[in-house]
Amino acid sequence: MKNTKRSFHFAIVSSILVAILTMLSQITRTADNSINDGIGYLMTLFFITIIAGVVYSFLSIRENYHWKKYVAIGINFFFFIMMSIALMGHVKDILEAFG
Repeated sequence: MKNTKRSFHFAIVSSILVAILTMLSQITRTADNSINDGIGYLMTLFFITIIAGVVYSFLSIRENYHWKKYVAIGINFFFFIMMSIALMGHVKDILEAFG
């Protein structure tokens, strides 16, 4: 049950970070304000919570049934797949720019 709770908490934190980053994306950013640094730190935290959530979701598979386990697995793997697709797209764009 320990890994189920952790994976569920990471899924909730990741969801909150997505909401915060979505709201912050609507703010007009210029070079003279320091919100860009904060957004960079939040994005790094978001990547870390996704990876930690997926790891704890894998570890929770053998634990007893609980609804939190399946919700956390669904949310964490959804975010992981979306993050993977986004990163592959960025790598493809970089390779096309230099290729």
